[in-house]
Amino acid sequence: MAERDAETFVQWQRRVLHRYLAAHPTLLTAGPASLVSTIASFPFDSIKSRLQVKHYPSVFSCARAVLREEGVRGFFRGVTIPLVTITFVRTSSFSIYSGTKAWLERHVAPNPDRRLGRTAAYGALGGITSGMLISCGSAPFELVKVQRQLEFLINMQRREEAQRHGRPDLAAKVHSQTGFQAAREIMRVHGGVRGFYLGFPLHMARDMLGSSFYFGLYDTIRVIADRYESRLGLPSAVVSFLLGSTAGITSWLVVYPVDLIKTKVQRDALAGEPSRSAVHVFRSLLSAGPGESAVRGVPLRRFLRLYRGLGISAVRSFISHGITWMMIETLSRHRQEMLAQLNPRLVDFSEYQ
Repeated sequence: MAERDAETFVQWQRRVLHRYLAAHPTLLTAGPASLVSTIASFPFDSIKSRLQVKHYPSVFSCARAVLREEGVRGFFRGVTIPLVTITFVRTSSFSIYSGTKAWLERHVAPNPDRRLGRTAAYGALGGITSGMLISCGSAPFELVKVQRQLEFLINMQRREEAQRHGRPDLAAKVHSQTGFQAAREIMRVHGGVRGFYLGFPLHMARDMLGSSFYFGLYDTIRVIADRYESRLGLPSAVVSFLLGSTAGITSWLVVYPVDLIKTKVQRDALAGEPSRSAVHVFRSLLSAGPGESAVRGVPLRRFLRLYRGLGISAVRSFISHGITWMMIETLSRHRQEMLAQLNPRLVDFSEYQ
């Protein structure tokens, strides 16, 4: 009798695990993938933010400056909050994206044969929906992340501003903050909760445009890769990594100028500088600098200012999105295998529920 009860309990555990695996596919795949990719790519994101708001001769000189002035932990300044929020945001993003695609297939037109045009359109619409909804919740956390990443530069900017106005006492008050202290200061200085939405229109535009390209492109090249995967001769994990990296880098190439302008607008606001519109920042980036003639048109070197820091962002995207999709698809395969193993001959376990 005891052996029978023990066997029944084990089968009940299998049933519970089976139900959990079946009911939470995104949580079990996108969650761990986002956590690992965030840790691996955060130092590159930190360098990218600094390159966007201050001129350094090269990426390596920026990295050396951070190491010299802030130490190794300078590369991970502000990582705690993003580690939690980015994991949550990406998991939610993938859920909304997947749910939107499923709704379109049920209510608009099914896509059983995975036609490229329809696949791209559904992926893009899923990305737009995800980007629009997620940006509303992620904007405050990203602003705190920017404040923490640029804390050293913002403090320098505040000191210069205080000295110009003959207020060295204000410069002396600058100090390092935790993420929660930074959040409280943003609320205090910038009008409460609405202060978390400095630069929000740019944030939403970046997320909607970027997610649309990202998911639409990934779904498209995923279909193409599936058709020719046997000819590629590469492990499936490597293929997933390369496809995710390609989608990530391409989408960043599209939205990078928007992200650059957003970071500058937010940096100025956080440092107490006079407010500048996105259009003003855009024009200042393309305006003639010292020694340049203000001729008609925009020379290439001025246009490339819109992509300042892109190189390190491409490296970050290559690592982050490659790891994300490699882990998502690998974990998805393992989940399906576990479901297949747990599924057979389940009895009634109502007494254990």
